Amino acid sequence: MLALLRRYRIPLASSLCLLASLLLVSISGRSRGSNDPVARVLLDGLAPLQAAMTWLRVKSSGLWDSYVNVVGARHENERLRDRVASLEEQTVRLGELEHENQRLAQLLDFRARLDGVAYGARVIGRDPLPWFRTLTLDRGERDGIRRGMAVLAPEGVVGQISRVSYTAAQVLVLTDNNSGIDALVQRSRGRGIVQGDLDAGCYMKYLRRAEDVVVGDQVITSGLDGIFPKGIMIGKVVEVALRNRGLLQVAVIQPSVALDRIEEVLIVDATVQLKEGSS
Repeated sequence: MLALLRRYRIPLASSLCLLASLLLVSISGRSRGSNDPVARVLLDGLAPLQAAMTWLRVKSSGLWDSYVNVVGARHENERLRDRVASLEEQTVRLGELEHENQRLAQLLDFRARLDGVAYGARVIGRDPLPWFRTLTLDRGERDGIRRGMAVLAPEGVVGQISRVSYTAAQVLVLTDNNSGIDALVQRSRGRGIVQGDLDAGCYMKYLRRAEDVVVGDQVITSGLDGIFPKGIMIGKVVEVALRNRGLLQVAVIQPSVALDRIEEVLIVDATVQLKEGSS
């Protein structure tokens, strides 16, 4: 019993004070106008306690309001953080859509310059091995893609189809050592073969030593290999190396297409041609 009283002493004391207050009010109501000494003693004794309880009630009410405000502010902050994160995600998504629309507009503009059938495709994979230069496209035999077809971008040559499955195709890019493209120096019409290099570049070989080739010359497809349409940009000459002996020289070519960043391409066969005035 004593343990129970100790445990609940504060609620019991508060209850007793409340009962005493009610008793005082009741006595005062019944003895209105009389000078009751008991009422006077109770009033003097309970007045400080009632003042303290009133102060506690006001303070506790203020603390509760502050707590509610803090909780509400925290929830509002969480909601605002979620909103900011959602807006940032939308901004990134809209930025990606804008870049994609720009790339597709360039691809459509390039397609309009070609006379013949062309298939649009997306790059869905890249060979991770450094000594192989291949891309994987999301088009295959079901779409009419065949081995040996040319792969182009608005900036120029990407490569050629080397392997085809029903739903996908693999591209041997022009910088692969196994790639070879019959090409022309656009300015002087010097002819040679553009072959890939292990350093992720390419070079034009079988150029006669007497050919006029200088740094800055543009190199285009000749259309004589039965794979690439004539007049498609391959790249730019960045170095010319003369052989000490022999009748040939070699030009180092910087590809016009950023092969490590390309995302969409066109697939065509050799019957496709550039429209007049489009080169």
